Amino acid sequence: MIMNEVKPNPVLDFDDSTAYTATTPPETIADDVDRDVDFSTSSMPRLGLTFIIRSVSCGRVITLLDGQIVLTQLGGCGSTRWACVETNGWLGFKNLVSGKFLGHSKNGRLQCSAERHLGWERFHVRPRREGGYVLLMTNWDDLWPVGIKVEQGVEYLAKFNKGGSDGIIWEFIEVDRIASLC
Repeated sequence: MIMNEVKPNPVLDFDDSTAYTATTPPETIADDVDRDVDFSTSSMPRLGLTFIIRSVSCGRVITLLDGQIVLTQLGGCGSTRWACVETNGWLGFKNLVSGKFLGHSKNGRLQCSAERHLGWERFHVRPRREGGYVLLMTNWDDLWPVGIKVEQGVEYLAKFNKGGSDGIIWEFIEVDRIASLC
């Protein structure tokens, strides 16, 4: 005996009981999809492109996590994508999730809290002959490199007095092209 196969009826079997509402994830949810990132090339940051900023020495990336700027492994929690912007010739990096700019606080620590690309959010990127780039921040009329400071046993990213350190060597991994965000 052959059983008759029952085929679904698209009109009668349609389920509209589930509604989908799109939401913007908080910064603590990973915004990375590792499989779409090409880590084989690093490029000079340019206006209108989005980058992951990775330390050459440790492989960790600049991440906005719980309101703080930290170095983390890619693929964990936090927001690691930075849109490159330019204002009056100065580069800036705007976090794609928070919409805020990477900059520094009064004590020189990196933070991501500025609504606009102003003086404390200004960057210059200097290529190195050996590869990679030094990320420099303004300090009055000087440029100070970004590196790791240790205070009371805690590491954090900050700008250094130019005599204090050469800073971290960075690579800028292009992740996608974006429309101007500013």
